[in-house]
Amino acid sequence: MRANTTDEFFIDAPRETVQRCLLALGADGGDWWPGARAQSTGGRVRMAAPIGRARPRVRFGALIANIRPPEGFTWMLEDGELRGRAEWWLEEFKDGTIVHYYLDVERNRRARRLSTSVRRHRWAIRRGLNALKDLLEKR
Repeated sequence: MRANTTDEFFIDAPRETVQRCLLALGADGGDWWPGARAQSTGGRVRMAAPIGRARPRVRFGALIANIRPPEGFTWMLEDGELRGRAEWWLEEFKDGTIVHYYLDVERNRRARRLSTSVRRHRWAIRRGLNALKDLLEKR
């Protein structure tokens, strides 16, 4: 069984800046996501992202693929509760960027129910993008 879902966010910052921050997760400058632990090596990112105080972290490993400056990139989710693809598409809009996050995944056999895993993953991504929005929109 597969699940597909999308989320959209507006960030009042140029696409190049948004993409640079997203690709910097786990590297220099990737500390904008509060409470997240990220490592980036060899075109891969490993994340442990909080979704709330009393809930366990969302953990996943992804291969970073199809980098298209400044239009976006793909995470091939290989480790964690979900397996599949997460597409980041960055659309220029007025003076900012619409960040589209498309998720096409299936459940890892050892994971929770698919709907629960997808909801947890989306919640973690939203928290991170809201933190990025706050950082980039400081004036």
